[in-house]
Amino acid sequence: MSAPTRMRVLVVSDVSLYMRGGVPAEVRSLVGGLIARGHAVALASHMPLAEFEAAAHFPISLPIESVLVDEMARALNEFKPDFVHVLSMNSRGVSLLAPLLRPHRWALTIHSLPPHERRLAGFHGSEALHYGARAVRFLANSLAWRWVLQRGLAPWVVVHSRYVEDIAVRYGCAPARVRTIALPFVSSASARADRAVSGAPLLVTVGGYAHTKGQHDLVQALPALLKHFPQLRCQLIGEVRDDSYLAHLKSLAQRLGVAEQLVITPDLSQADKLAALEAADVYVQPSHEEGFCLAYAEAAAVVPRLVGTDTGAIAAIGRDDPGARVVAVRDPRGIAAAVRELLQAPMPRDHMDQRAARLSARFSESSYLQLHEELYTSTL
Repeated sequence: MSAPTRMRVLVVSDVSLYMRGGVPAEVRSLVGGLIARGHAVALASHMPLAEFEAAAHFPISLPIESVLVDEMARALNEFKPDFVHVLSMNSRGVSLLAPLLRPHRWALTIHSLPPHERRLAGFHGSEALHYGARAVRFLANSLAWRWVLQRGLAPWVVVHSRYVEDIAVRYGCAPARVRTIALPFVSSASARADRAVSGAPLLVTVGGYAHTKGQHDLVQALPALLKHFPQLRCQLIGEVRDDSYLAHLKSLAQRLGVAEQLVITPDLSQADKLAALEAADVYVQPSHEEGFCLAYAEAAAVVPRLVGTDTGAIAAIGRDDPGARVVAVRDPRGIAAAVRELLQAPMPRDHMDQRAARLSARFSESSYLQLHEELYTSTL
């Protein structure tokens, strides 16, 4: 299918673009991809993207307040978009923007819905207590989003996985309004052919230190693994998002007697993170909740052996892959069994080439951009 007629697309984000991964990564991917395909793109955000000078920038204030309406009115008046894509916005912002955007064609991307992926400091020793308290803490946020979705304030809702689509529909979004568009897979030039597992196998996981990322499940899997691989090491890479959870991880490692085998490396540079992935024998994603899981997709481009939980797009990424295992959420025993199996299993000689070809076809950048173009020209 040929690209639609050149369009004017206004992309809106309420997330700080200083952050790594997640929404900022998608903002860059979508803005850059649309520009490359000949569209005129403007960005309404708290800061411009220096790498995309062609994208006009309209500043919006953070945190979101009522001034957003005036800021967006200016962007709409000056840029005159054919389509407005709200790539990230909280429920209050959506409620403020909906009347203003009613005369325009627009869509809202939802990466997750509360209480999912929300952080709660405390109660890390009990899953039931932690998630029960979190549900209470974010009840108002959850109800606000249910109101937004049940009222159909956004003509279109974009999600990146069936996992989030199911939640959105459960919250009251009409299924006909939902478009599932997977994030693109970019094969890494650093992807290597398989090599023999070292005598001191290295496990690596990447994710901000927060309860929903499930790093404690990986720590709990270590004692069983050390019985079979006494020299095994485990590296946790990520940003410190919850100091109480980081303290819990360290305390848990001490209680289980695995502190010496556990390496916690917060805020690594991109180069150091890539070096760790290249050295890893197995990449483990123990997340409890993910909207898609870019970290797992990035690891798939580099690490031959993968273990991930059944959330977000992890199962779709690992489908038909001899080097990938999907386990249940909150299952340390399952993680240990999957890691042990992979460490003892030889991989096909062309394993990484086959994976790159399979994922590039399944999650292609061109398909990601084309599906957005089709959305921008569709009618509800």
